Amino acid sequence: MKLNYEKLSKKYLNLFENKDRCDFVLTDVLFAFEELYNTISDPRINSIIEIGSGTGILLNELSDVFPKKNFFGLDPHESGFHYYENIKKKLPQKNNLKFKKAHLKDLPHSDKYDLIFSFNVFEHVENQLNFIKDSYKLLRDDGKKIIFFPNYDFPYEPHFVIPLIINKSITFRLFKNKINNHEKNTNEIGLWKGLNFNGRRKIKKMLTNERIRFEFDNSIKEKIFERIVNDPSKYFKKRQNFVSKLALLSKKLYLDKFIFNFLKIPFPYLKLIISKK
Repeated sequence: MKLNYEKLSKKYLNLFENKDRCDFVLTDVLFAFEELYNTISDPRINSIIEIGSGTGILLNELSDVFPKKNFFGLDPHESGFHYYENIKKKLPQKNNLKFKKAHLKDLPHSDKYDLIFSFNVFEHVENQLNFIKDSYKLLRDDGKKIIFFPNYDFPYEPHFVIPLIINKSITFRLFKNKINNHEKNTNEIGLWKGLNFNGRRKIKKMLTNERIRFEFDNSIKEKIFERIVNDPSKYFKKRQNFVSKLALLSKKLYLDKFIFNFLKIPFPYLKLIISKK
């Protein structure tokens, strides 16, 4: 199932300062909803928590489509995303949707969920191992945690649309003005400082050492290409600018399979699924 962009835009546009800020959020809502729909449709999934719920719009839409399931949004609203809380407060009150302003570690481990998910939040977490372990404790037996996040094994930073040069410190020195201007223009002060540049290799090692059952959903590759082409808001393609153009060119010339399958170049985006058995 897919959400209708035009309807969403009419529904939420008045909550944002301008259309660009609205589309910035809605393009992710459209993609995340489609990615999560089949999982949440499973009758065994009844209690769902989004860690890093931001504006709350994704959960608001999911709770409309699944009125008999319980949704919970958790977000401390820090690191440049404070204004999201004001949008969340304007959403309608529902019996099957609750929000809490807090950190993950503040939740009691007696709370249990069938599904935990985070969308473009993991890269903002300082201690990713603790994040995984704390959320893992909140899973019911046979529960799942799904994490969508950039893969920094690929030398590209998608929030600022810049290449990664050697490490975070050197990259900042080279692109300081661009980074500072982006934070100022988007009112996301502290965004760069809060980014964690771990990639697939480190995450895989981390989970293996903890003996946590996991898999990377490689179908996300094709879905990202589809997103560039089919995103109805057109904002995702606009936001990634020349990178999206290069991606589409590589797809057209069949270079994507050569680059990511034959040469084994890391794909720049990941979908991680953690299972509790």
